[in-house]
Amino acid sequence: MVSTKYFESTPSAQPNDYVGQIVIRPNNSMGWQTTRYFLASLMIISFTMATAFLLQGYWMILPFTVLEMIFLLACFYYLIRRNQTQEVLSFAADQVVMEIGRNAPEVRHEWQRFFTKVLVEAPRHPWYPSRVALRYRDEEYEIGKYLNSEEKQTLITELKRMVAAADAQQYRRG
Repeated sequence: MVSTKYFESTPSAQPNDYVGQIVIRPNNSMGWQTTRYFLASLMIISFTMATAFLLQGYWMILPFTVLEMIFLLACFYYLIRRNQTQEVLSFAADQVVMEIGRNAPEVRHEWQRFFTKVLVEAPRHPWYPSRVALRYRDEEYEIGKYLNSEEKQTLITELKRMVAAADAQQYRRG
């Protein structure tokens, strides 16, 4: 999911005043509440079946059911944590800031906008989405790796608009 927010530009804008920001998040179609209901229903069904086998004398089913549920919980925990990650790109007339994290920025990069390039690489095969990256001198960071093709096209369009807005602010200022 790509969301864009533009900030109000004033004639007395400073070089580090942000023109806007782009927030990139993975598609989280199944939220935490829905995931809890899904896991609870799976656990009820599995433990009901395991209890039925236990009552028939097949006691070895129960430990494997417990292991299966622990593994399933761990997998869903990993997926939910990964889906909470977001990338925030902030643009100003003179700089680009990229922050990556869950609840707060865990990684932060600040680059001069003049030396920062947006790279769009064509997909290797029509089935694959294109690759979008930010390059600052010798460093390159792929953004929106978890987006599908349609969302990547939206991201590319929004990056073009944001760079144009930052150019306009720099032109007004200088």
